[in-house]
Amino acid sequence: MTTTGPMSNIPVYDPALAKSTSASSSSIGTSAADETQNFLKLLIAQIQNQDPMAPMDASTMTAQMSQLNMVTSMSNMNTSMTAMLNQMQSVDFMNQASLIGHSPAVAGNTIAFDGTSPVILGANAANPMSSAVATIKDASGNVINSASLGAVVAGMRNFAWDGTDADGNTVTAGTYSISISGTNTSGGTESLTAYVASPVAAVTKGAKGETLLTLQDGRQINASTIQQWVN
Repeated sequence: MTTTGPMSNIPVYDPALAKSTSASSSSIGTSAADETQNFLKLLIAQIQNQDPMAPMDASTMTAQMSQLNMVTSMSNMNTSMTAMLNQMQSVDFMNQASLIGHSPAVAGNTIAFDGTSPVILGANAANPMSSAVATIKDASGNVINSASLGAVVAGMRNFAWDGTDADGNTVTAGTYSISISGTNTSGGTESLTAYVASPVAAVTKGAKGETLLTLQDGRQINASTIQQWVN
């Protein structure tokens, strides 16, 4: 720390004063306001202690002030963007909550049949298929029923399983699986991605603000991954 000599107005170093000043300023703020105050203090000290024979260039001071304003503006913008993101996520969450009871078709091979309601299914083909067949099996791997989907164009093809076996009898409630295969236009065999629809039972906000949907069949999915709503 320096003091000013009474005769020559020349700064003089005072160890005792420097030690007390250092102890009192050991805590430095890190907020935007604190950083601004720290910068201004440094700038004033720089002006006070500049070489009289080579004073600070005004353009340098202007550049430093511009940089400070830019940092402050970016900090304020970041705060505003964070608040806007949180608001958008809240609005999206409320909109998704209105989807309870509606059914998204989600990629998967497991069917939770309740014993009465038909299950809406889907087949997603990467390439056009001259024919495709959907096969449904029980939990033991026994074939329950199969359905010919005919020719399938590339993309999603929806169909439904009414819960009956090959003899037309309604099967018991439980867990079943579906697989879909077909023949492409070149004569080769391909597997199609199966989709199973289930009503939304609950809407939850994830740890990162994402919207998670819990389906009645027990699956939990991210709302952003849904490609199709069937009702």
